[in-house]
Amino acid sequence: MNANILILIVFIAAMYFIMIRPQQKAQKKRQAMISNVQPGAEIVTIGGLHGTVSSVNKEARTFELDAEGIVLVFELSAIRQVSKDGNSVAPVTTPDTKAETETETKAIEEDTNSEDK
Repeated sequence: MNANILILIVFIAAMYFIMIRPQQKAQKKRQAMISNVQPGAEIVTIGGLHGTVSSVNKEARTFELDAEGIVLVFELSAIRQVSKDGNSVAPVTTPDTKAETETETKAIEEDTNSEDK
């Protein structure tokens, strides 16, 4: 009987360290990220909208997002990611993507030139 109780206690402790504790750490990290958002920071919302924070209202827990001249108001919980130091992270370009981009640019230029003639 005592062995069964001991197994149950070990199982509960293992569940805590495997599931609950990492989730709590992630939640604290996310909360710290959201509470440290400042105007000028580049962010991505949970809906995938990229933009710059123009103002933060801590009392109402909202922020204004400037997405290329369009200002939208979101709740702070809508922030998925904040880039470092307010600088946007440049997309990774590999030789393959660079060649594809150059090919697409040339094709667009050729189309434009043929329409002008």
